[in-house]
Amino acid sequence: MNGHELKQNEDTYLNPSNDKENNIETSLENEQLKDDIKIQEAFNTWTRFMDIVKLNVSDLKLNTWFKPIKPRSLDGTTLTISVPSQDYYEMIISRFGDIVIRAIRSILGDDAKIVYVIDPRTTFSQEPELIETPPPVEHGNITRAGTDQNTFDPNFYRPGITAVQVTPESDPALSQKCFLNPEYTFENFVKGKNNEFATAAAISIANKPGAQYNPLMLYGGVGLGKTHLMQAIGNQIKAANPQMKIMYLSGPDFTTNFIQSIRMNKAHEFERFYKSLDMLIVDDIQFLEGKESTQDSFFQIFNSLYQLKKQIVLSCDKPPHQLEGLEERLITRFQWGLTVDILAPDLETRIAILNKKCEKEGFGVPYEVLEFIALNIKDNIRSLEGCLKSLLFDAELTRSPINIDMAKRSVLKFGGIKNRKQNIDISVIIASVSKYFNIDESLLRLKSKQQEIVHARHTAMYLSKELTSSSLQTIGAHFGGRNHATVIHACKCIEEVINKDPSFKDKLEQIKEMLLT
Repeated sequence: MNGHELKQNEDTYLNPSNDKENNIETSLENEQLKDDIKIQEAFNTWTRFMDIVKLNVSDLKLNTWFKPIKPRSLDGTTLTISVPSQDYYEMIISRFGDIVIRAIRSILGDDAKIVYVIDPRTTFSQEPELIETPPPVEHGNITRAGTDQNTFDPNFYRPGITAVQVTPESDPALSQKCFLNPEYTFENFVKGKNNEFATAAAISIANKPGAQYNPLMLYGGVGLGKTHLMQAIGNQIKAANPQMKIMYLSGPDFTTNFIQSIRMNKAHEFERFYKSLDMLIVDDIQFLEGKESTQDSFFQIFNSLYQLKKQIVLSCDKPPHQLEGLEERLITRFQWGLTVDILAPDLETRIAILNKKCEKEGFGVPYEVLEFIALNIKDNIRSLEGCLKSLLFDAELTRSPINIDMAKRSVLKFGGIKNRKQNIDISVIIASVSKYFNIDESLLRLKSKQQEIVHARHTAMYLSKELTSSSLQTIGAHFGGRNHATVIHACKCIEEVINKDPSFKDKLEQIKEMLLT
């Protein structure tokens, strides 16, 4: 680039002590004085230079990339500086080359030039994003990567994981270095109304990666299946195309890896590796919030992969536009492809998830027990499956048959059945709802299709499911002998009303207050 020049290290800094000898002559003293003046002028120029750069980059980037640089000398309009490594030099040129040239020319004129000298003794600061980044593992305990410039080097790309020897014989999945969980497949994923759109998009991408929906952004709460679905895409593509370079990692992992690469003077190699991938899957991208240099690196990687039509899959706990502390240019790019939400599973899906888990574990669990768990653990699939595992363990340990009482103990461990009056009667709920809507309670048990009555009946069924531990069959019996499918339909209708009209939730809370006080 014009105005930049890379120069081999001359092994010594210009320092008065380097040239002084016991038998020094006057001419050498004068030359040393000139060198001292060059150093002072370089320092003064660099101070002015930093003042200009400070106005054009963030404090984080200034501290990470510019403060470690040391001025060496100024000769006319040529400023010589020291950088820690070749990678460091290349990162400065690629990221800030224009800013550097504009800044130095504003001080020294249009003919100004910067000469970079690589000197490993130049110390540099780590980016203050991860204070507790683990130190590099010992080389003797890991498998060394090859010499190819794009070879994955686990020594700093996966700190904390690679301290164990990994060979194809010991674990083929890890030896491929994509870090996908083989258990996360489409076959093991339970599709429901809460995730049907996301599932369809994921399958489409798995069949034709990079062709459409790039990037795919999945967002939703904790434990709703985002990780499973993302890795299912990767596993299917890897199975069909074993030669493809696929990498799955979390947002915190990416940040740790980036910091580690800076510590080891391998930031350029870090980006080069990720840019060489055929598919990048990053979970919990929200952890990049507030980490400017990490975001900058990810931006470069994202652009490169996108332009090469390589598939990018991301997940987040909220829609991209709600991410605070993330650069607008990243948010915009996240929205280039398809953004899909994954909601909490409905009752039928929760029961299906439990059924699938039972089949996999080889246990037969009564339907009413699965229904009871699904009624009480609503918002988190991890908690749902954890509750079932606890139940199965309890049954195996005690050699007792699985029943509702055993299920109640497991549900309580996972925060279910809390803040409820277990002695509340469904007939009391019907009476309270009827009073609130000013409708005769007998009408809620009849087969009336009048809109006001249907709405009140649905509300009473919804609250009966939420505020009691009665089965759906029992709830339906209190409403003129209706079956469990009718109760499920009623609950779905109320959930839709809540989504369309948030104020209705306040009405429900008012009725609950009447019942629970």
